[in-house]
Amino acid sequence: MYLPAHFEATDLKLMSSFIEEYSFGTLVTNANNEINANHYPFLIEHADEITLWTHVAKNNPQWKNLKQASDCLLIFNGPHAYISPVYYENKLNVPTWNYTAVHLNCETEVVEDLYEQKRLMKNLVANFETKNQTDWKYELPEDFHQKLFNAIVWLKFKVKKIDGKFKLSQNRDKADYQKVLAEFSTRQSENDQELFKYMKLTMPEKMK
Repeated sequence: MYLPAHFEATDLKLMSSFIEEYSFGTLVTNANNEINANHYPFLIEHADEITLWTHVAKNNPQWKNLKQASDCLLIFNGPHAYISPVYYENKLNVPTWNYTAVHLNCETEVVEDLYEQKRLMKNLVANFETKNQTDWKYELPEDFHQKLFNAIVWLKFKVKKIDGKFKLSQNRDKADYQKVLAEFSTRQSENDQELFKYMKLTMPEKMK
């Protein structure tokens, strides 16, 4: 990922919370001279290091590719928006795009242990039930449960490198930056409010 210094995120806690918030990510693999990309919900867990997990359909060949080449890329995207020159103090400018993203270079392994698979599934469901303020209980008949696990493969991702890019007008002068911030502070859509939130979280000292 092209990463100019003024857009680079260095706060690991911020990037971890970003992944948790925008946890429907893209898994990119490269095996047998073929690039493959698919989209999955991810569970993130914290111990001494960040670990991520997801499950894929057993019929999906991507997990078999990972057994041949375990290195992969995970991409998580967050709020983004078109930025018009009309927002700037200096109108002699061109449009651009503000966006947020975190990339993780990972090493992958297949989770073979059935007890661990069940633990991960329960945690994944509980995570998204909580996020969505729903209360479906993970209580399934054992025969149905076994059919489910026979049809999926769980994957574990160990993070080797993490890059965060929060391109949020930090390269502008203070007057332009504050006008973009003010513009998004008045918007009502969830995306624009989230962009405003991340502008505040990543605001350089010189912009305050």
